[in-house]
Amino acid sequence: MFAIEIQGVRHVRMRVGRWHLRTWRSLVMILPKGYRSPELAFAVEETDEHGESLGQLGAFFSLHAAEACLSRLESEGFTNLHINMIPIHTRLDDWEFDR
Repeated sequence: MFAIEIQGVRHVRMRVGRWHLRTWRSLVMILPKGYRSPELAFAVEETDEHGESLGQLGAFFSLHAAEACLSRLESEGFTNLHINMIPIHTRLDDWEFDR
């Protein structure tokens, strides 16, 4: 298996078989048996003037659907909206490994 995931400038992950290379914490690791990469959810959230979240208005498994929701809410008059990318793990062990 080969995969590259870019979550930001400082969070880049590359996976080659059981080798797991990333730009934060432990740079090189061997993935434990049974490890599953997290699914990504895209949450449309409203924030206050300080950047604090006021709540989630919708969550989607595709960025395209989240962007459509954001556009619709902005046309209805909502302001200070953004899309938050949330990794969703199926097992606690996988989450602990990715921390």
